[in-house]
Amino acid sequence: MTITRRHGLAFSLAAIPVMRTARAQPAAGWKPSRPVRLVLPFSPGGLTDILARQAAEALTPILGQSVVVENRAGAGGNLAAENVARSAPDGHSLLIATQGIIEINKALYTRLGYDPDADFVPLGMLGQQPNLLVVSAQRYPRETLAEVLSAARGRAGGLSYGSNGAGSFTHLSMELLRSRATAEMTHVPYRGSAPMLTDLVSGTLDIAFDGLGTSLPQVQSGGLRALAVSSPGRSALLPEVPAVAETLPGFDATPWYGVFAAAGTPPAILAAWEAAWQALLTGPAWARILVERQVDPLPGGRDVLIAHIAAERAVWREVVRSTGARAD
Repeated sequence: MTITRRHGLAFSLAAIPVMRTARAQPAAGWKPSRPVRLVLPFSPGGLTDILARQAAEALTPILGQSVVVENRAGAGGNLAAENVARSAPDGHSLLIATQGIIEINKALYTRLGYDPDADFVPLGMLGQQPNLLVVSAQRYPRETLAEVLSAARGRAGGLSYGSNGAGSFTHLSMELLRSRATAEMTHVPYRGSAPMLTDLVSGTLDIAFDGLGTSLPQVQSGGLRALAVSSPGRSALLPEVPAVAETLPGFDATPWYGVFAAAGTPPAILAAWEAAWQALLTGPAWARILVERQVDPLPGGRDVLIAHIAAERAVWREVVRSTGARAD
């Protein structure tokens, strides 16, 4: 059977039973013939960059070739995605991506140099880290999420919520929450987390989703309260904090980090890569890395990533359409 580049996710769904057989043997069969690139849509130094570099170091002895991280930040991840989509489908260039690239950008950008639905094949999930839904600890010292939302429904103007900019994942997450809660909210976009968190602590701003790395220190210092985590269930990282889904069933706005090959990559190479990733992701060393970096594991291999994409893609694209957000 000849696999064309346009099979993409459709091929990956059909191939799940075949790929499962490869997991027990790391990188059986195919081996890379030159250094492998992990193309990353972020600048050096962030969480995803750190995870990618630790994965590259661990994969090198598994594959018998150097694995290097190549940072191609910009354009909402589109530069990195386009680079891998246009690379030879031979297993030597992989993309580290979030749902922004795979699920959201097709609705957010009027022009893309790649098709996220057809140009990539999922390989596995590095992990996921929920965002925190935070409020001022002084203004909302004891209220639950349900109580905050109830008060908003009875208040002229509802709640003000912040984000890292129109079309950002924190913006779309709050819009998803607003629609599920049927509460009036006003969007206040910021350029980054720091000014937004300052306004949250002071009570100038009511509520926002923010990354764990930036908001948790403010929670620990007493300036902010964590109302909920964005994951569908409580996070092992913060088991005492409820999930939004406990108030709004079915809610999930969890950033994840997945690995993708170019569509058209031969099945034998995909099988070898999945085996290599599973050898890494299911090992105790990777479990320790996730704990150190405050990342939740998402076990199950590429079928879990495929299921995530299938469940989320239409949801996020509808949120983009409903807000009218555009990034270009």
